[in-house]
Amino acid sequence: MSQDQNFSQIVNKLFFGIDLSDKSITLYDKLLSTSQLQHYDNSIRQWNLNVTLEMNSSKAWSSNHKFTFTESPLPDLKIEKGVIELKLGETDSTKKLLDLNWRVEFNDKTTAAKYFNKLNQLFGEVSTNKKFEHDKEIGEIAEFSTRKQVDTGVKNITLFLSKSPTTKKYEVLLLFGNELTDK
Repeated sequence: MSQDQNFSQIVNKLFFGIDLSDKSITLYDKLLSTSQLQHYDNSIRQWNLNVTLEMNSSKAWSSNHKFTFTESPLPDLKIEKGVIELKLGETDSTKKLLDLNWRVEFNDKTTAAKYFNKLNQLFGEVSTNKKFEHDKEIGEIAEFSTRKQVDTGVKNITLFLSKSPTTKKYEVLLLFGNELTDK
């Protein structure tokens, strides 16, 4: 299946086909217009020193946006719920993507492990580097990267399989390398 896809195409599939190589603020608009996602607009503008430094302005603020989904982006695999969280930095004249997180939740460990293993298989087939480890506190960790010339978008991800201390649900999380938010 993934022989016909490259690394960034598999990442994009997890975001319902949205091209994450477009790191601009239009990513937010694309998420808003994706029918599988529900946007919860309860974001509050916040000022902090990190955003001020990142945006190079003393009049910068950030806002967090949450998108949920119940349809799995991977066919034939079930999820209970998925969440995409987006953090935007803004000034009066500029908007910038500061952070992007993706996770799916499960009621049981078996279903979560099946999903995690499928992602490991998909990314393992298209990665040039991979690393797997188990941490007693965190759970299973899988790191994947590619340096293939055909991969022009996202090139580094880390996957986690763990049990949330807050919700007590099993989760598969995807975190990006810095290239997603670096322009």
